[in-house]
Amino acid sequence: ELPLWGYALYLLVMTHITIVTVTLYYHRSQAHGAVEFHPALSYFFRFWGWITTGMIVKEWVAIHRLHHAKDDGIGDPHSPQVFGFWRVFPFGVYLYYRAAITAAETGILHRYGQRTPRDTLERKLFMKYPWLGVTIMLVIDLLLFGLVGVGIWLIQMIWIPFWAAAVINGIGHWPLFK
Repeated sequence: ELPLWGYALYLLVMTHITIVTVTLYYHRSQAHGAVEFHPALSYFFRFWGWITTGMIVKEWVAIHRLHHAKDDGIGDPHSPQVFGFWRVFPFGVYLYYRAAITAAETGILHRYGQRTPRDTLERKLFMKYPWLGVTIMLVIDLLLFGLVGVGIWLIQMIWIPFWAAAVINGIGHWPLFK
């Protein structure tokens, strides 16, 4: 058993790595091609994103590129200017998953998800079993912390939906701040 600051430190380190993964790898590297990482680091980011978010790189990239293409207009998959702030702020992750399903059905995933990893690891594991990664993270947290691990895992699972979907997207694209 750790003191409270120990749990907090673990959470801060883990969630910070997740924020770096989404910000630098999913966003800057994959969606915009602004930075290229060594293959070993790219594999790490892909694995880390899989166990801490369950997000598929190609889906995230396609939805993000669609968001830029539609820029807070009709067709933007998660704009508070289209859906309203009070729908995007608490339910941004729902809008993301709904957009991912629609993207796969309508060809948006193929059109906007170009130049993302398509190797065997991506196709046979990360894309096929996105739920498995977050389940592995739950098991790791349970093994490390017992039942407290469930609470730690829940915080890890809401970290990106809260900060990225709700705060960054919801507040950042709210008409009041645009």
